[in-house]
Amino acid sequence: MIKHIVIWKLKNKTLPLDRCVDALAIKDVLENLVGKIPGLLKTEVGFDFREKETSGDIVLYSEFESHEALENYQNHPEHVKAGKIVRPRTIDRKMIDYQS
Repeated sequence: MIKHIVIWKLKNKTLPLDRCVDALAIKDVLENLVGKIPGLLKTEVGFDFREKETSGDIVLYSEFESHEALENYQNHPEHVKAGKIVRPRTIDRKMIDYQS
């Protein structure tokens, strides 16, 4: 199982995040990738509630069936389209991929 985690900071953050238009747009587009990209088994998008200086605003947790599935996801047209929703709304991105 391959895990893919991404954390973003929003450009235009309004609190609470679960009512922020940009945060909700990102959540919607990312969670709707399941079933559209082969090998993408699960996505979960969450919003930070602690509001610490070192906190991100949005996190994506994804599971893939293999390394190859993760690689194919990166260039898949649906993922590229999602990036066009995410990138203009965010200012910082951190990510990690690992196998469990």
